Amino acid sequence: MKKFIPLVSLLLIIILVLPVFSAPACAASAADFSDVKSTDWFYDSVNFTAQKGMFTGTSSGVFSPNGTMTRGMFVTVLGRYCKVPATSAGYSLGIITKSDVNMRSAPSSKNTSVITCLQINTRLEVSGTFEDLYDSSYTWYAVKYKGMSGYVRSDLLTVIDSGFSDVPSSAYYSSYVRWAFSYGIASDTGIGVFSPERNITREEICTMLYNLAGYKNVQLNPVLTPVVFSDIPSSSESAEKISVMQRAGIITGYGDGTFRPQASATRAEVSAMLMRFINAISYKPANEPSYDSYGNYIFGTEVPQKSFAGSDYFSDACFIGHSLVNGMKSYFGLSNADFFAKNGASAKYFLSYADFELESVRTDETGSTVHNTGTLEQALSEKSYGKVYIMLGVNEIGSQPSQRQAFYSNMSSVIDLVKKIQPDAKIYLISLSPVSQKCSESRKDVNRDNIIAYNNILKQLCRDKSAYYLNIFDLLCDSDGFLPENSCMSDGIHLLSTEYAKIKSYIFTHTI
Repeated sequence: MKKFIPLVSLLLIIILVLPVFSAPACAASAADFSDVKSTDWFYDSVNFTAQKGMFTGTSSGVFSPNGTMTRGMFVTVLGRYCKVPATSAGYSLGIITKSDVNMRSAPSSKNTSVITCLQINTRLEVSGTFEDLYDSSYTWYAVKYKGMSGYVRSDLLTVIDSGFSDVPSSAYYSSYVRWAFSYGIASDTGIGVFSPERNITREEICTMLYNLAGYKNVQLNPVLTPVVFSDIPSSSESAEKISVMQRAGIITGYGDGTFRPQASATRAEVSAMLMRFINAISYKPANEPSYDSYGNYIFGTEVPQKSFAGSDYFSDACFIGHSLVNGMKSYFGLSNADFFAKNGASAKYFLSYADFELESVRTDETGSTVHNTGTLEQALSEKSYGKVYIMLGVNEIGSQPSQRQAFYSNMSSVIDLVKKIQPDAKIYLISLSPVSQKCSESRKDVNRDNIIAYNNILKQLCRDKSAYYLNIFDLLCDSDGFLPENSCMSDGIHLLSTEYAKIKSYIFTHTI
């Protein structure tokens, strides 16, 4: 790799301070602002965003709720929410000089996939140069565009000496502008211009929040009936984004049926939108009774907590699943229980896998005594089990309806197989465990919202198949629905030993 000297820090925008201030006045709650009263309609939202460190004051002890919000302020608020550093290393801005330029997955056009196609005058972040993997006459720039990383051939891109001409590196919002622009959350307003001091419009707020949801890989579920605004034509580039925000309950229109997309918003109004946005994408644990009015367990709800069962309870138990079940085998210390687990396994995999070690033995060609191998059906047929625990799903997770239907179908077949071989066994379905926020935001399918959706499928299977649901997701996740970084391996999925201790205690105290 050749060394690339960054030219100038690129800039984007956002903060809670008026541009005349070089640094914000910190506040921990709305009570720190003299111009925010408990009786104000915006008190709760200002308090909410201040406590999250998103909003500070325009001066010491002053929030300026009726002051307008600039584009620089808004990206700063979003950046703070996403814990973007307030300062960043320098980097350069590149401009695509031709039409239909391929951004590739590696520094070569040979045997590399195309990530996206870029058009002339497209601006993107440039971070280094690389020699072509196959042709030394070419070099490539490492680039980032709308959150995607890749490579563009150096003769198709020009690196300019500065970023946005109106975003000085000393501005409080410069690192946030870089972040928002690089990840496709905010766009420029012209060639080499970001307009950080211009008031942000209602349309831009909707667009940036929509893009932020995509950046965080979270869903904005509709909770309201769609409203057609008279001043938003369906052909408008932002029409769908505004509609998503309206249906999610984040924005509203006016009494005359308009949205007024080019109107500005006050700092108080923005705080309310941000509170509603964060609440809309936040994790909300299910709060449902496990017994009906007659004292009967309701299938599809979490098995309620009881007194500690003890190891004897598991003497007639078996566990079926993937790598996390192998982890249970290592950490639970249940020598009398059986474990049928394979790393990377899916429900479909278990229906055809034929290499489980059986109790029966044979003599191989060398004269050694070895165990026979067989299918899950053969393995389950060798003993009588009173409890069967099944944990599957993370290796077949997806966002498409067809993927979810396939999971339901394959899991249903596994459960039916267990019921056929072990008709008297209690079947426990263990929820998918949470993943870290970093994993959730960087992986297409293995993310928080998809895991929640798959756990809902498991709950439906429990209702349909009279199985018992064990909710280790809520056991392990934080208040945002993520697995803490200090609880997992670097992949954000596999658990550390401390988490297996929690699961063991949970399973021992959630029995029927």
